[in-house]
Amino acid sequence: MNQTAESDPITLFRSNWATYQKLLQHNYMFHHELVHASQKLIQSIDRPLSLVDLGCGDASLSQALFKNNQISRYIACDLSQPALQLAKENLAPWSSQLELNCLDMLEQLGQIPDRSLDLVFSSYAIHHLTDQSKLALFKECFRVLKQWGSFVLIDVMRNDGQSRNNYLDQYLCMVKNDWVAINSIECTRITEHVRGNDFPLSPSEYQSLARQAGFHKEALLDAHGFHQAWAYQRLS
Repeated sequence: MNQTAESDPITLFRSNWATYQKLLQHNYMFHHELVHASQKLIQSIDRPLSLVDLGCGDASLSQALFKNNQISRYIACDLSQPALQLAKENLAPWSSQLELNCLDMLEQLGQIPDRSLDLVFSSYAIHHLTDQSKLALFKECFRVLKQWGSFVLIDVMRNDGQSRNNYLDQYLCMVKNDWVAINSIECTRITEHVRGNDFPLSPSEYQSLARQAGFHKEALLDAHGFHQAWAYQRLS
C-alpha cells in the first residue's frame, strides 16, 4: 500500500519535530531550567558514569548534562530512527562510548545487566506509559542501577489529588493561552496527542512506584507547575 505524505514516517517526524523545536526555542516546557537542575546533580558525581537515556529523542538537551570527561558508557534509546540519527550527531563528543538503539524503554532496560549503571535519565517520555508499565520501568531502573545510582526523571506531573481529565483541561488551556508561537494546526496536533497519549502521575504517585521498586530516597530537583525534575536514588 502506498503511503500518503501525511502518513509517511519521515514527513510526520519532520512536522512534529519542527513543532517540538518551537517548544524548545520558547522554553514552554521549562526544559532549560529542569535540565540545568539535573545537570547540577549529575555533574556533582565525581566518577565516570555509565548511563542509559530512555526516550532520548535527538538528545539536544541531554548533551548539556555532562562534563566532557564524565562518560564511560552512554546507552540511548528511542523508537524514532530519524531522532536517533540526530542524537548520534548531538552526542558526537562521546561517540566512542555511545550505543544507540531503536527500542522502547522497557526493551532497552531488559537488555542491561543488574547493577551495571550509575545513572538512568529520562525526559518527557514515561508519561506516555500505562501505570503498570511505569511501575515495571521503575523496577527495571532499580535493577540496573549500582548502589548509590540515581534515576533522574524530567516529566509532566499532575497535582496531588488531581484527576487526569482535570489535568488535561488545565494543561491544554495553558497550551492555548500561553504557547503563542505555535499555529492553529500545531495546537490541534498537540491537543490530540496530549488527550490520547498523556497519562501523567502526581509526585506522590511516582514516589509510591519508586518505593514499590526498591528506591528509598527521592529529591525534587526543580518544578515549574506541571513540569518537574526528580531524582530517585538506590541506597542498597
